[in-house]
Amino acid sequence: MEKMKLPVICNIPTKDKWLSMDDYLKFVIFNLRYTSDRKNGRKWKRLLGINVPFVFK
Repeated sequence: MEKMKLPVICNIPTKDKWLSMDDYLKFVIFNLRYTSDRKNGRKWKRLLGINVPFVFK
């Protein structure tokens, strides 16, 4: 078996701003409101549904 060469992380992680739950909720609602397309979403939902009869045995 060959030896794996894994990357070694040498730098210190940056101090990025962490979002609070309230800020995260605002972010999610903003994205849903302005980046989602309801018309295409409903179309995909109809396409993914089962439209043939079936029976579990």
